[in-house]
Order: sequence, then structure tokens, then C-alpha cells
Amino acid sequence: MTIRHMKIFVSVYQAQSITRAAEQLHMTQPAVSMAVKELEAFYGVRLFERMNRRLYITEAGRSLLQY
Repeated sequence: MTIRHMKIFVSVYQAQSITRAAEQLHMTQPAVSMAVKELEAFYGVRLFERMNRRLYITEAGRSLLQY
């Protein structure tokens, strides 16, 4: 995990949308999605639940957010 991954994670949490986070970070949506997936793979947990095209942070995501 890098600082870049953490900044992307926090931005997605704040925007509650990968697309809006990508716009704020001046990145593409697939790049932001890939960074979140890399974080999830690194820690072996789901950070966001994806339901009805919305994101909800999980308990694991809340724990990571505290750091």
C-alpha cells in the first residue's frame, strides 16, 4: 500500500462515489477502481460494499479510515 492508495481511499469515502472521487483527484474512474481493488487485495478484506450502484463503507473500511 502506498500513500497514493490511502489518498484515493479517503477521497472515495468522502465522495461516496468512485466516479466523483476520480473527478476530484483528476484521475480516470478505472484507475480509482483499480486502486481500491488493490487495497482490498492487499488487506484481504472488502473496504466498500457495492449495492445498487452506491458505496457503503464496511467495518474494515472504517478501521482503515482511522489510520
